[in-house]
Amino acid sequence: MKSERSITRREFIERTVAGAAASRLGSGARSSKTGVSPNEKLTLGIIGAGIRGQEDMQSVLRVGGNVAVACDLYDGHLRRAQEILPNVPVTRDYREVLDRKDVDAVLIATSDHWHAPIAIEAMKAGKDVYCEKPMTHTIPEALEMVKVSRDTGRLVQVGSQSLSMQSTHKAKEWIDSGEIGTVYNVQCEIYRPDPIGAWKYPVPPDASPQTIDWERYLGNAPKLPFDAARFFQFRNWWDYGTGIAGDEYVHLLSRVHYLMKAQYPLSAVAYGGVYHWTGDRDVPDIHNTLYDYGRFQVVVLANLVSNFDGGEIVRLMGDKGTVVLTEESATLLPYDLEWSYGYPLDSWPRDLREQFVAAHKDDPLADVGTYHKQPHRKRQVFQQTAEGTEDHVRNFFESIKTRRQPIENVDFGCGTAVACHMANISYREKKPVFWDADKAELRVQA
Repeated sequence: MKSERSITRREFIERTVAGAAASRLGSGARSSKTGVSPNEKLTLGIIGAGIRGQEDMQSVLRVGGNVAVACDLYDGHLRRAQEILPNVPVTRDYREVLDRKDVDAVLIATSDHWHAPIAIEAMKAGKDVYCEKPMTHTIPEALEMVKVSRDTGRLVQVGSQSLSMQSTHKAKEWIDSGEIGTVYNVQCEIYRPDPIGAWKYPVPPDASPQTIDWERYLGNAPKLPFDAARFFQFRNWWDYGTGIAGDEYVHLLSRVHYLMKAQYPLSAVAYGGVYHWTGDRDVPDIHNTLYDYGRFQVVVLANLVSNFDGGEIVRLMGDKGTVVLTEESATLLPYDLEWSYGYPLDSWPRDLREQFVAAHKDDPLADVGTYHKQPHRKRQVFQQTAEGTEDHVRNFFESIKTRRQPIENVDFGCGTAVACHMANISYREKKPVFWDADKAELRVQA
């Protein structure tokens, strides 16, 4: 069987490059600022004004940015954008956003299959890019975005706002200072046991080919008759989305990569299926993956089915303690217990116990007393006070003004995207997959 690199490069050529004429990909760079005064307001264009795009737009406004234009393929989203920001110009054509000379950067919050084509064209048009997660729909698109960012000098911030959460930085402080020792095992969990968590969003009553630009939405995806569910619930289909991995793994793994100073897994093996949210969907509602990073292991358990609403959980387990991250907090659990051989020694006759202890009098473990004692250090809890998106947007703005890389730049985003795609490819192929970072190639086990 050919490697995933071969498969996805072919898909990339057929679905992204061959579609360039239709989307005017690489139509020629337009002028843009290479730097902005620290006191100057930045002006953004919003491309994708749905649920997340509206949230991001409000974050842009709250941190002092301007929004020059909003773009979406559904008229209702555009009307809602104008309720949030009265009189903001709106359009269905993202190319009109890129053509504007007053737009410093674009914020992309479309369906996943449009992220890379729009981001690549935006960079070639001289715009910096804030691209919602996952960065891309395929692995070759991620590699292409890295190349275009380098070639054009444009900055990319990927929208996994968990990297800008205060709790993530507190966890980094603990880990970097050695509070939990060496981490060998990481456990990640995601629970979203409700229709919204499973992307079963309601469809607006006015949804129709008249209010939605269906042909433009499909882009290079398979041509199908109008289906409003595939527009508003796009994450349920591989043609437009990337399932649980692209929507949720990306938050978990972004934190793991940042805290563990890692970029790519060496391998992944995934299992799952559609157990509860059946019907016309082809992405799983349970998706579990084991990753090998060489110096540590990561297991991700993702569940849209059970009635445990645990949200997102990351446990980084070291030989001296554990850090637990949720969406609300970071917790340090020390584990510097005093051990002894008391447990096995208690099974020996008294004379042999005494003989052993005498022979090992310099070994603190040669104690027939308590198996272990309480830790010397106390548990610490750090409560999150902000959701993270505003700080993430603020970090992007600072990068534009200073031309320094943002916290979740294109290289970082590529690594997380590859890890998420590995989980999806392993699940769909029902085989382990392996990543060669030197060759930037993915291999599916024969």
